[in-house]
Amino acid sequence: PPPPPPPPTRHSTRRQRQMCIRDRLESAARLFLTHGFESVSIRQITRASGSNVASVNYHFSDKTGLYREVLASLLDSITREKLALLEKLATQQPPATLEEILNAYIRSFFDSHLPSPDSDRLMQTIYREMGPDAVTGDLVATRLIVPINQAFKELILKASPDLGEKRASFCVSSITGQVLHFIRSRDILRSIHSPEQNQTFIEDVIEHITQFSLQGIGSNQHV
Repeated sequence: PPPPPPPPTRHSTRRQRQMCIRDRLESAARLFLTHGFESVSIRQITRASGSNVASVNYHFSDKTGLYREVLASLLDSITREKLALLEKLATQQPPATLEEILNAYIRSFFDSHLPSPDSDRLMQTIYREMGPDAVTGDLVATRLIVPINQAFKELILKASPDLGEKRASFCVSSITGQVLHFIRSRDILRSIHSPEQNQTFIEDVIEHITQFSLQGIGSNQHV
């Protein structure tokens, strides 16, 4: 008979454990984004991931703990993407103009979040976590808004140092707010525009927010 397989090593056991946790997080993410926090049970997640309730409770304590891990992972992914873009702009040579910074930041939202249904569901989850029905509202602030806003504000101040910290903070919130408004209401806005206008809708929105924001900041870089 063939020799028995070697016993699992500590490293292989750790890898298997990490893969099991990853599978649970991926299954939970799909279910939470599709159905919402309240409509998903631990048993649904365990069936989808091939695990058991005791294992999920051991690693995440309860459904809220699992939801926090899922949301933190999704938010961290967005944050890494945005920070990488802002770092690239910060080190660009010759230095990026304020208009280039705003345009690239605004465009990154439309490149990343349109028109994927998964991205739409993630955005809806983030909107919910910013409102009164939030399950883990602190995560959106600490893992997404604070680090991105800080990096974006520093970059704006680098390009426009006379703006000041307070005005720069308001500008960051205003710009991001405009972007999220257009993403959330894009279908309604498209329905009231002509087919010809809709062909360039996203480019027109990016250009509008960029130029509107430049005017608000008081930059002489706008056209």
